[in-house]
Amino acid sequence: MNKIFLAIIFIITMSIETLAQQMIPNQKGFEISYSVFPQSPEKHNYALGAGVISYTKNGNYLFGLAEYSRKYYEYAHYDIPIDTFLFNGGYSLYVWGDLMRNVNVNLGLGGLAGYEQINRGNEMIYDGSIINATENFIYGASGKLSLESYLTDHLVFLVNGQLRYLQKSQLGEFHALFGFGLRFNF
Repeated sequence: MNKIFLAIIFIITMSIETLAQQMIPNQKGFEISYSVFPQSPEKHNYALGAGVISYTKNGNYLFGLAEYSRKYYEYAHYDIPIDTFLFNGGYSLYVWGDLMRNVNVNLGLGGLAGYEQINRGNEMIYDGSIINATENFIYGASGKLSLESYLTDHLVFLVNGQLRYLQKSQLGEFHALFGFGLRFNF
């Protein structure tokens, strides 16, 4: 009788749908993202990023992202390319989420360090003008508000807005970005 009871309990337990655990401490993820600068409609100015995250308690996580961005500066009918290579590391706080935590809002704060190259390192422009500074090391801080939605147990779709303060950048100190991406949690 006990064997039959245990077999029935086992069959019922196996047939119940279980939900995956999301955002558990020490869970890791790999993220890729694509962003645009909102005030650049004429040219294709973009930022590509990839990095890793590590969840801590309560849905918060540490992040480390490497990023490449290309932005054009218009000068007398000539577009000067500005390439930026950045490392963005910081902490993201869980702000809000639905009951099942399938849709979450996070606020991230981070530090930035990188390298900026103007006109591919060439000082001379086609009309004979000379650029004073073609290469700079840059640093600063960033704030990011992101909406994260689980598509599957491991795949997360991200939509985010960023505001950056970059010291020593030739493009100015404040930069805004709007982007989206995918994260795979493992």
